[in-house]
Amino acid sequence: MGEKRKSLWRRAPKQPGPKRFCSPYPEMLQKMELHLKYPKFSQKKMNKYLDTDTKRAALAASLSVVALMSYTGEKELKKCSGTIIEADNDVGIVLTSANLIRRPTDEEFVQNALADDLKVVVVPGDGQAYEGEICAFDFHYNLVAIRFKANSPLRSAKLRLVDDSVNINPQHGLGEETAFQLKRHSSLFKLFPGQAVIGIGRYFAEPYELMAAPGEFSLGCCDYDCKELFQALCRMTSCGDGGPLINQSGEVIGIAFYDIFQTPFLPINLVCKWWEHYKRHGELRRSFVAMQATNLYAADLELVDRIIRKFPSIYKGVIVEQVIPGSSLCVDDVIIECAGRAVHSFLELCEMMWDNVGDAVDLVVARADHDTLLKLKMTVTEATPDKLNRWHHWRR
Repeated sequence: MGEKRKSLWRRAPKQPGPKRFCSPYPEMLQKMELHLKYPKFSQKKMNKYLDTDTKRAALAASLSVVALMSYTGEKELKKCSGTIIEADNDVGIVLTSANLIRRPTDEEFVQNALADDLKVVVVPGDGQAYEGEICAFDFHYNLVAIRFKANSPLRSAKLRLVDDSVNINPQHGLGEETAFQLKRHSSLFKLFPGQAVIGIGRYFAEPYELMAAPGEFSLGCCDYDCKELFQALCRMTSCGDGGPLINQSGEVIGIAFYDIFQTPFLPINLVCKWWEHYKRHGELRRSFVAMQATNLYAADLELVDRIIRKFPSIYKGVIVEQVIPGSSLCVDDVIIECAGRAVHSFLELCEMMWDNVGDAVDLVVARADHDTLLKLKMTVTEATPDKLNRWHHWRR
């Protein structure tokens, strides 16, 4: 029978032929050294044999995925991936990780400072290299927008806003809510734990191949200052830092960041708000999220049971996991309304806070040890330079 295949998507290897002595070419050694220093996604075992759904999705997004390289003077600085989010014929805007442009450091966290004598190169899938111009950058959200002009028309990515709400009403039929189907009038992509997602990137050297890392959306908590980050169980390499996270239709649902354990990503809802605000006002907006929170459905069953028994109409909301001293909120509070609007999910709350930076907003909160809903006030502050998010410095 022979050796059993380890993956259904793996082609059986060719039978080895007679051994021949072959002196390695310098180009081959150079390529091997490059792949060791900057590994491709496929060098990780879980990304080696991709199924057809992953391939279709990656190919659907391929034309909008670029490789990027940065230099400080003549010295190489960083290699990563990015997404063309806007294209006007041959002029494109790429969004990627601000790690591309940061001053190099050996510390645990990257520096919130631009590298000296900075140069950025953008390489689409055709392998043509173009010099990029920095339009905007934000070390708080770890984003940078880069403009470049190509020799041929460009294609922008298809972006899809995300809905991370889940109703836990036990009266709903199992076929209704567990299927996680969107209502017909909704154009949002429903994101729930276990949902298939794919991190993709483009390698910076010939033949500039597309790379894909399939995984799933997870409720796991990212160990980052940026509380708005979500987590996917994909295993990219550092060359994918700043690349798109897509769904199985090839639509971009987030900007992914490299991590040695999982893939944190900023949902495209917030990315779009960031970019549109900059285009409209020529300045950045940074909401300071002074709490750790998640969706109500992610809370412990015992706590959800106590909340629902006391407030039978609450089946969606945001549960507070951690607060800063002096906050009017308490751990295990459930936020169900913000600024006069119902709060269905954590991402929706983040968007509301973004829209109300600098203002005091009214909150309606359910607290397990209170018999009535509480009305609180919270001031949505803007992140000052001393409160910018720190980002981990992963060497590889």
